[in-house]
Amino acid sequence: MLSASTVSQEIIPLSSSIYRDMDTLYLLTGNGTPSNARPWNKNESALILSRIDEVGLQGISHALYDSVRNVIEDGFRYSYGDGFQFDPSVDLNLEMYWHTNTVDFDTDTDWMYGFEERKPLLKFNLGFALDDYFYVFTDLQYSRNRFTDRDTFYEIGGDTGIVVGSIITNEFDAKIVDHSAVYSQSLNTNVLYPSYDIDFQTPKRAVTAIGGPNWSFSLARDKIRWGNGKSGNFIVDDHVDFQDYARFVAFTDYFKYDYLNVFFETNPSVGEGSSADTSFRMFMAHRLEFRILDVITFALSENVMYANDVFSFRYLNPAFIYHNLNVNSLFNAIAHIELDYNFAKGFNAYGQYVMDQAVAPNESAEQADASGFLLGIEYATGFSKGVLTASLEYAQTSPALYRRKGIDFLMFRRYHGNGTSFISHIDYIGYQYGGDAQVVQLDTSYAFPGNGRVSLKLFGMRQGQVDYFLSNDEVNTIRTSSPSGLEVEETVIASLTAEYGLDHIITWLDSELWTQVDWIGRRTFVKQTETENAYTKDPHTDLQITVGISMSW
Repeated sequence: MLSASTVSQEIIPLSSSIYRDMDTLYLLTGNGTPSNARPWNKNESALILSRIDEVGLQGISHALYDSVRNVIEDGFRYSYGDGFQFDPSVDLNLEMYWHTNTVDFDTDTDWMYGFEERKPLLKFNLGFALDDYFYVFTDLQYSRNRFTDRDTFYEIGGDTGIVVGSIITNEFDAKIVDHSAVYSQSLNTNVLYPSYDIDFQTPKRAVTAIGGPNWSFSLARDKIRWGNGKSGNFIVDDHVDFQDYARFVAFTDYFKYDYLNVFFETNPSVGEGSSADTSFRMFMAHRLEFRILDVITFALSENVMYANDVFSFRYLNPAFIYHNLNVNSLFNAIAHIELDYNFAKGFNAYGQYVMDQAVAPNESAEQADASGFLLGIEYATGFSKGVLTASLEYAQTSPALYRRKGIDFLMFRRYHGNGTSFISHIDYIGYQYGGDAQVVQLDTSYAFPGNGRVSLKLFGMRQGQVDYFLSNDEVNTIRTSSPSGLEVEETVIASLTAEYGLDHIITWLDSELWTQVDWIGRRTFVKQTETENAYTKDPHTDLQITVGISMSW
């Protein structure tokens, strides 16, 4: 039962501790898994928590339960008798970054703690609510841009003949970063100097939501995620800084329906005067999630990328089978399934499978099979005064995943800065490492709820020849398994993170001190041929250290 001051339609950001704590609580108590379609609003969070029987909880389980309940029941600071509430707050983050290899690790994507992870120096938050049916949130932040006028770039699209799938073509000129003046520095901070390095793309989070006890509709710029993957998820993932979307969610104790439309930019032009989109591109997705026998959660989704110059509302039917929109020049379908099985208290096995393209009987093999799978197991147990968690995950994607002929599942985002016009950043909508990859990841963590956490991540990846600049036509000629090509890029990462809450020291605000240490090793493995034995080349490493302190009023 929500308290009277709780804003029931408030959408809880994915950065909140509630998701990590709820997952751990479900593992410890053997109650299956909470919904993997996130973010949740507070009504749904309360429903998820209600499945846990508070009676009998002891020690760390009870501490996690209280932590989750406190987040859910945390109300707005100011409320009035007519149902209006509002909640202003300020975040201050001071961060410092240092690394050893400024030559081979010279862009934001070369950092483990990169652009999407780095916090703004200053952020103002403002939330509004009316009774229990309406909620609005927006922020305004002062943070460093992804690119600056001191970076070096190379041009794509236009007359260069270099294109990126179906998102950057010969129709427009675009440019992307080749060397970053900021991220190549050995020592840097999030304190902006000069100030014109500011990120103009703000707010980073803006949400309007209406709803009732078991449903919610939101128009949002926010992070969103479908899936339980630790290294990433296949359909929608939160490794990007945000997505712009419209979303309808309906949920009960045993079923959840998620209807999602994500909107993308379509004009990567570098010129100020020609920056308007002249076409549209949207990802239409619907997901069905079933909670079976409490310990089994099964979900499936059927989705389509829709791109055209003219929009037709007749395609917005959320009950339609998207695969039957058989107009290849307008649509590309992709589907996936998820399964979580809490087979013993403290243990959960999970998996995902995605299918972008498969050859049906009596169908030509003009396009390569495009699919991927992810398997993992996770564990949690109380240990001394804290909780120990661990997970092991393996993922493999075929070379053509996300890169079918015609419309693909790539995206770009333009960042505007003083003196730099518009600069594009290219990314995948789903799994952040794309196709043609093998990934293994081990995560361990020991946490004291509300006080601190120490985490270790070990990561390994082998990636084949498919990258953003290999055309879709070329990708679809590949019929070998991943990783394809003569040369394979190999990456090994070890990350150690420590967080320490300062609330018991600075009692009048929420504060935290933390550090992250990352060691990254990369090399190229050249496969054996008829005339040459296999060998490795171009090894390089980097040690990256980040420290920070965060305070919120």
